[in-house]
Amino acid sequence: MSGVAVLLCSGTGLDADAVVGAPVAVIDHLCTRPAAAAAALGELGASRVVLGLCNGRPNGDLIGALRRGGAVPFGIEAVTLSGRPRDEAARLVEAASAKLAALAPEERGRPVLAANGMSRRALFSFAGVVMQVPVAAVADAACVGIARCGLCFEACPVQAIGVAGALPSVDAAACNACGVCVPRCPHGALRLAGSATAQVEAQLEKLLPGVEGIIFACRKARADAPAGWALVELPTLGLVTSGWILQTRARGAQVRLAPCEGACCAGARDVDALAKRVLAACEEPHTAMPARLRLTEPLATADAVRHLAAAGVTAVIEDDTSPLGVIALDTERCTLCGACAAACPTSALLLDEAAQETVLRHEAAACVPCGRCVAACPEDALELRRGIDLAHLEAGTCDLARAARETCDRCGADLLPGPMRRRLREVLPALAGAPLELCARCASRAAGPTSDSNRGSGRLRDRAATVEYDAAAPPRHSEPAARERRR
Repeated sequence: MSGVAVLLCSGTGLDADAVVGAPVAVIDHLCTRPAAAAAALGELGASRVVLGLCNGRPNGDLIGALRRGGAVPFGIEAVTLSGRPRDEAARLVEAASAKLAALAPEERGRPVLAANGMSRRALFSFAGVVMQVPVAAVADAACVGIARCGLCFEACPVQAIGVAGALPSVDAAACNACGVCVPRCPHGALRLAGSATAQVEAQLEKLLPGVEGIIFACRKARADAPAGWALVELPTLGLVTSGWILQTRARGAQVRLAPCEGACCAGARDVDALAKRVLAACEEPHTAMPARLRLTEPLATADAVRHLAAAGVTAVIEDDTSPLGVIALDTERCTLCGACAAACPTSALLLDEAAQETVLRHEAAACVPCGRCVAACPEDALELRRGIDLAHLEAGTCDLARAARETCDRCGADLLPGPMRRRLREVLPALAGAPLELCARCASRAAGPTSDSNRGSGRLRDRAATVEYDAAAPPRHSEPAARERRR
């Protein structure tokens, strides 16, 4: 069995023709007839099912029967349709279907005993009493590895993410599904099982535009949505970022958050406050949002801000919950060594040597405030703060520092950038006073030993200086290659 089916309670007033894109069965008193629901699921040949209910939530017997009938873990979504107009109800059902269609194949969480509401009959089936709860999962194809990134490992508050191999691994027994690691991954490689970012994107794309507002709710809060609004339930509001709110607002819908009282939703109000500060600074809509909705940070916030902010707005909003970083460079100290670009996990910093100049570039939309560049800079030339620079986002990629490309006057070899050559002459005594227009080898030869007695030691000294000089050369980065990695 595969695909998504829709089971509608007859009390909703919807018929099979109201829902597009999925097979539909209408069942009288759906909530109290679990056997009929399981049989209908089997007849429709589906392993994922949307339940269109009149009121309330499905009980344990109905969920257990659907699991026994072939529903996969995280493959059941319930939508309350009471009091909804026909078109609105159909939209909610189709959005839930789109979310299930985007469910990762063979999705698994951590098995636990089912909650209350199970009948004695359900105890005779393993599928009826054991359910899967969300845990973090890694998409290996999207992950760039611990050596290149590792931000998820640093973000996990319970040390459930390991770094034994090239890729991170998740200890399902230790993971508490707080969701903190998911928005911290700039490559979209992490998800909470059953509530992947791609699933929420698919759901929102069916809802927006068209509804008055979206309520992002923690499942433990057991929230409801009024008419005209849509409920998007999540295992934790730790998944919700400023970008989710701004992307929704940019498409004309209001946003409310419904957190639970637990620690998993503790930061929800701070995220909401940041989104409100950004909206106040943007002043007025700038351009229409693109058709594709993106929720992976930092691009989610950057993309929304670039379309919401009025032209010419220069506000800088500093906030501890910002998914973006604001960077400043001391050009007097920077030697264009490229260490910061090599350390950047998102290629937000790039040392471009493909043209007639060596240029250090920064793309604000890709910058996460991880601090790797600051730690890597040997000259302490960088400063990074958590925040959103509206003008920088509108400008796109900007040049932080540049130096002309030069070649050795004697041998024609490429020289290191001028700021680096000057700095090396300060810190390497063997190169003190060497001409800047010569490479290290030619400068050493030009100096030459002054007598036969020190000829050998002079050669060794010059050779050591040359090796040190050449070893300081910046890692070569090509802008097209780095852009391709980011895509």
